[in-house]
Amino acid sequence: MTDLSLLNGGTRLAASVHGAMNAAPILLLHGLTMSRDTWDEIEQRLLDRCCVWTLDFRGHGHSDGVPNYDLAGYVSDAETALAAIGRPAIVAGHSLGACVAGVLAQNNPNVRAVFLEDPPWFLGRADEWQSSVFPMLFSILSMRLTKWQQEPPPFTTYLDFLSNGPDLLGGTAKDHISARHLLSHASAIQRLDPRCLAGDLKETLSAISTEQPLLCPAKLVRGEERLGAALWDSHANLLKETNPHLEIVQYSQCGHHAHRMITLEERFIRDLEDFIEMQGKAVEPYER
Repeated sequence: MTDLSLLNGGTRLAASVHGAMNAAPILLLHGLTMSRDTWDEIEQRLLDRCCVWTLDFRGHGHSDGVPNYDLAGYVSDAETALAAIGRPAIVAGHSLGACVAGVLAQNNPNVRAVFLEDPPWFLGRADEWQSSVFPMLFSILSMRLTKWQQEPPPFTTYLDFLSNGPDLLGGTAKDHISARHLLSHASAIQRLDPRCLAGDLKETLSAISTEQPLLCPAKLVRGEERLGAALWDSHANLLKETNPHLEIVQYSQCGHHAHRMITLEERFIRDLEDFIEMQGKAVEPYER
């Protein structure tokens, strides 16, 4: 693994590269409040076939914070990473990272294909944002972070907060999310710029052009709406109308984060591996 520092204007972005530089590149993009560490297990599985790039978005992980956070800024971070890669790449993302990957797939010729994990693609609509679980979750976290950054608690406070929170699947988060992922997320929120949550997150998502098609091969995995998934049944239907080529797979007994779940992490990795293999076998370029 090699850690890099990329410059997006005056903003320093932390990134890592894993594997042989001459292998097919893939860029992995994390969700809001997380960091590039969330992809550790997946990086290891892909090393025999890919050059794996991971990125901390602005305000996350080891990247610089900025005064304001919007979708265009996050997209520009990913474009900075793509420029460093220097050749067409597959882009995979979770949540916010999946939205960024989708926007790139609409207009960036350096994106070969995208693999999207439960993007909140349509939650920029005011009524739907308020009907989702996310306003409450981010409001609670924002209040905690404001307090914690005034009086920094021990690291175990962050870990206990994430591990013992109730889960829509029943029980608490530690019953469903692996211990390593909880540790990674606790580390990420400890370093998170609280301003990432202070703005209007609905406004951030409303910048997505939801009726503009994806111009490359794409696969989307999602959970169940009743369990907190960000892409609902009605959203899946709308996406298929605009993108008839898009493959959408729903995981049962899954909420918003399949790649972190004890019971689904292996399936998620296999689905991603199969998607990468399919892109390697493609002879004809996707029609743009």
